[in-house]
Amino acid sequence: MLTITIGQKSFTLTDEEEKALLTDMEDIFLWVKNLVENKVRQVMDRIIEEHTEYNPRRLDRERKRQIVGGLKLKTAVERMAEEEARLREEMKLEEGLTSVKGG
Repeated sequence: MLTITIGQKSFTLTDEEEKALLTDMEDIFLWVKNLVENKVRQVMDRIIEEHTEYNPRRLDRERKRQIVGGLKLKTAVERMAEEEARLREEMKLEEGLTSVKGG
């Protein structure tokens, strides 16, 4: 069995799952590490493009970290909660309009 831990959370692969993965890659740890690091790079570049005037392709990793560190950003959970609240409000307004037209 292989347990992969990230922060306080972890998941475990069975021996069979690990065996299957190892037919496709040399090192599961390196694959997961590269996956996460590439995602981080993509998201940091997107954030810099959306929230600043900088071109992320011209910045080194340290400068990107400084820029992102200085921004006030909402988490995905916060953005999703705001979107759900907005949609609930829209539905209430539509229900109100429907009852006014029908009444």
